[in-house]
Amino acid sequence: MKRVIFTALFTCLCIVVKAQLTIAFMPEVQGRTIDGVWKARIGNNGARQTVNLKIIITEASTGTVLTIQTPPFELLPGVNNIPASAAYNASVAFANNKLATVISQSGFFPAGDYDYCFQLYEGVSHNGSLSGDQCFNYNLEPFSSLQLIQPYDGDKICDKRPAFSWQPLIPAINGVQYRMILVEVKDGQQPVEAIRSNLAIINQRNIPMPLQLYPSITNELVEGKKYAWQVAAYRNDLILAESEIWDFNIDCEKDSTSTSREAFRNIEDLAKGNFYIARGELLFAFNNTYEATTLQYTIRCLTKPEQQVTKLPKVKVTRGRNQVVIDLSDNKSFTDSYFYIMNVKLPDGEEKQLRFIYKNAE
Repeated sequence: MKRVIFTALFTCLCIVVKAQLTIAFMPEVQGRTIDGVWKARIGNNGARQTVNLKIIITEASTGTVLTIQTPPFELLPGVNNIPASAAYNASVAFANNKLATVISQSGFFPAGDYDYCFQLYEGVSHNGSLSGDQCFNYNLEPFSSLQLIQPYDGDKICDKRPAFSWQPLIPAINGVQYRMILVEVKDGQQPVEAIRSNLAIINQRNIPMPLQLYPSITNELVEGKKYAWQVAAYRNDLILAESEIWDFNIDCEKDSTSTSREAFRNIEDLAKGNFYIARGELLFAFNNTYEATTLQYTIRCLTKPEQQVTKLPKVKVTRGRNQVVIDLSDNKSFTDSYFYIMNVKLPDGEEKQLRFIYKNAE
């Protein structure tokens, strides 16, 4: 009987010791690159101790793709980052398969169903006692490119305090935030050089949604000058995706937002994005393979849902390519900087939703 009690007590003590070390890892964010794997954190509820770490990454259809073994390092009580010296001196072994070759060459994990297993061993050897073992599964999908929406690339606009919008990060990640940079492009400069070296007019972090209104405390933009902007999506200081760099000019005499063909963005593209900026009018385009008809659409206010939107103009559409202009400038239902949503039923029966911010016409 004493032996049974002693065995049970010993088993419980072992469970407690192993439970002292835990791994915090976000595969949807940190599991996209080899460098990201090192962002895992180790929780130590016990005393200071020496450990070494083994990381095994497998893909469901391929098997093991990567095995990492670190030299020993010290864990302090509390939450620990993996030391940079341990990561630098780690042994990284890629498997002999095509997926592993891609990962070794790029440092990125392609789309796949991955398991990230972290094994912590006591002491200086991987033959020591296993003191922590935790796996994380994630079906990794590549992020779509971060698409800017407005101001459009190469645009000439007259709004000296424009709003900036872009498509949200896809697939969506909880806690994602955006950073937007706006700089002036000097004579003879390329936009890429300007973004990297010029003092930012706007350098806004912690943006929770894919929209940035022009800050009220920032000086307005100057007519005749060229500007460049870029957006990055990140979580916990880890950049997940960056947009292209777009540029635009402040040119009130040649404002292209109402005259250029590029102003008529395809409604398919606009419906996929976030908030479109409507400066006194809605501009969009679509192809109609059916007979001429009247476009069916409604608009409602998101900022004040109780506010009714009435007296919308009738829109005739013809067969073929339609560039639609809906003039809202004289409609008292619309308030500057309010958010709205338009529901459109196209002639083929397909329904689209277009979210927009109304801005008074210049």
